[in-house]
Amino acid sequence: MGKTKKKTHVDVTAQVAPELQCRMRTCIWQLLSKETGTASDLSRQLSSATGTTISRQTMYRRLGQIGLYARRLVRCIPLTATHSDLRFAWSREHALWTLQQWSCMMFSNESRFSLQSDSRRTFI
Repeated sequence: MGKTKKKTHVDVTAQVAPELQCRMRTCIWQLLSKETGTASDLSRQLSSATGTTISRQTMYRRLGQIGLYARRLVRCIPLTATHSDLRFAWSREHALWTLQQWSCMMFSNESRFSLQSDSRRTFI
């Protein structure tokens, strides 16, 4: 039976001098505070700021270890008082609807509808 090797991840900042460790951590947090960029961007910016080269994959793992993962930014229009009033009025109008009336209603879950695809997204 072959032995299985256990992968270990080495703390990149532990491989450099203590005074550089602090600069690297500070630089990472400054870059992360901008809330934009990829692991490749962060590793390049860290390299230019500190002179220490870190691969994209290592940066990705380090970010994952502290709970930061790639996410798509949620962009939505905040509800105004008018929007809120209109939604409340709609709910009052439909509060006593019968099952028959609701069966004629189509819910779309706010999905986009398109006859022709302009991107690689799946349309319904």
